[in-house]
Formats: sequence, C-alpha cells, structure tokens
Amino acid sequence: EDDAGCFGLVSKRNKTPVTSLIFMGMTSFVCIWPSNIGSLIQYVGFLSWIFWGLCFLAVIVLRFKMPDTPRPFRVPLFIPVIAILTSLYLIVGPTITSPLTSGMWVLVTLVAVPVYYGYVDKERKCDVWMRKLTGKLTHYLEAGV
Repeated sequence: EDDAGCFGLVSKRNKTPVTSLIFMGMTSFVCIWPSNIGSLIQYVGFLSWIFWGLCFLAVIVLRFKMPDTPRPFRVPLFIPVIAILTSLYLIVGPTITSPLTSGMWVLVTLVAVPVYYGYVDKERKCDVWMRKLTGKLTHYLEAGV
C-alpha cells in the first residue's frame, strides 16, 4: 500500500501528481506575490545550485566510500570537482550580495525537512513528533480564526 498522502495522488488520465502541482503553483504564487517572478527565478536557481553541489559531492564521496559498487557509467573525477567549484561560486555570490534574502530562502527550504520526515518518510522516524506539531498548529490556527 502506498502511503504518500494527498500530495502523492496521481491523475489516472494524465498520470500526473495533480495535487502536488496545485500546491506548487500556490506556493510559487505566494513566493512571488510580494515581489516579482525574477526574484523567484533567481532564488530557485540559488537553491538548485546548493542541491546540485551536494549531488556532485556525493559522486566524489561514493567513489571513495563504495568503490566496488556497480555504476552504469563512471565520471572522470575532475568533472564533479569543477562542478562543485562552480556550485560554490554560484552559491557564495548571492550570499555575499544579499545575505538576508539568501538566508531566508535557505530557511524556507529547511522547513521541508520536518515535513518530509513527518509525512513522506516510509519508516515514520518522526511520526510522534510530527503529530504533536500538527496538533499544536491546528490548535493555534483554530484559536486564531
């Protein structure tokens, strides 16, 4: 049984995650509402380079930690090194020019970590913790209405 929740629902006709797409559209709208689409594009790129840099780093780490693991293809080591240096350049630049905004976007992204462990993680590592958090949030939101 798949326990992906409402965001894992897939349209039978189009085979697309409709609920997730609607949620992402609403989230994008909220992000651009106070400013413009250019800032959203800029910071999505900023955050993407953080994760791409981590992926490039994983290539190097796995090369040395698990050298005998079968891989579909091997990348020469200098390619992920150059990619990591490029990622660092594209991460450090916006952080220096606008540290407050960059930090805000990193914090917004980190909010996804408890959501992942509470709702997506199959092993339910943080199930009890997330239930308490959700219960408190529901209580405060209902009290405010």
